[in-house]
Amino acid sequence: MRLISGIIIILILVSGCSSKPSLELISSSAEIRDDRSGGIGITSGEREGQIIKPISLSYNFVIKNTGKDTIGGTEELNSLTFEYEDGIKLSIEPNEKLKAVTKEVVGFKIYKEGGRQQANLGVGKTSIPVLQPNQDGEYTIDFVLGALEENPEIRLAPSQAQLDKLEKNAMEATLVIYSGDKEIARIDLHN
Repeated sequence: MRLISGIIIILILVSGCSSKPSLELISSSAEIRDDRSGGIGITSGEREGQIIKPISLSYNFVIKNTGKDTIGGTEELNSLTFEYEDGIKLSIEPNEKLKAVTKEVVGFKIYKEGGRQQANLGVGKTSIPVLQPNQDGEYTIDFVLGALEENPEIRLAPSQAQLDKLEKNAMEATLVIYSGDKEIARIDLHN
């Protein structure tokens, strides 16, 4: 009887593990770049109407669904964030080294919503909310760091030397992948 109970428990554990989504990180990169395609319009003062190009720390990922099940959804659109609540979402968790570099270079926690709000800087994301089996998806996360020139709309970006230091350490982090509110994968970007 013990043998049968043990086999049943093992089968339950194995079947539970196999239902976890299978994702593979195909490629990843991080770079400092300026926003050539858009910008922030100055709305007041002598420079009103001019466009300021923000500098961003941009992460780019290609992720593949290597499993047999569809991951994510498009049923629950959030009208405030324009993200699907049931879709695939990514976040970056900096390790201690990147936290220290970020604090030194930028002066606030760019990876936390509260830090970005205090600095009056935003984040931009592009994503695919659903990955079918064997489908690749491209994802980007752009953390705005400031502008290269003085203006009334956005703070100044760090110096080029500081930006280079941030870029060099940007992969000292973990990529966390969610489907809806459920965490489905963690990938160490350092390796």
